[in-house]
Amino acid sequence: MKTQSSTLWAQLRTAYRPEVPELDTAAIMAAVRQEARTPVRRTAAGMAAAIPGWACTAAAVLAIFASGFVVGRAFNVADQHIRAAWTQSVQPEEFATTFLSYEPARDDSSL
Repeated sequence: MKTQSSTLWAQLRTAYRPEVPELDTAAIMAAVRQEARTPVRRTAAGMAAAIPGWACTAAAVLAIFASGFVVGRAFNVADQHIRAAWTQSVQPEEFATTFLSYEPARDDSSL
């Protein structure tokens, strides 16, 4: 088995390997230097460039307050709906017997 693996390694060593092309380092370095010499091109300012940073911050704060108001209002409306559904689902006599009846506390000191 050792002879077979050595034969395989010999075949791999002698297998075709393409030639690596020679790189023209002088042309590559010339292109890099040329690119480094050109000034940086800035893109045209968009519509948002005229808005100062503080205005964006103020808009974000207002959006947070508005969303807080909406969430708070939603909780209040949900509570109203739950209250209405609960009061309509319990019959008045059942409510009276279940929640309004109580037994007075005994003043026994024998407990």
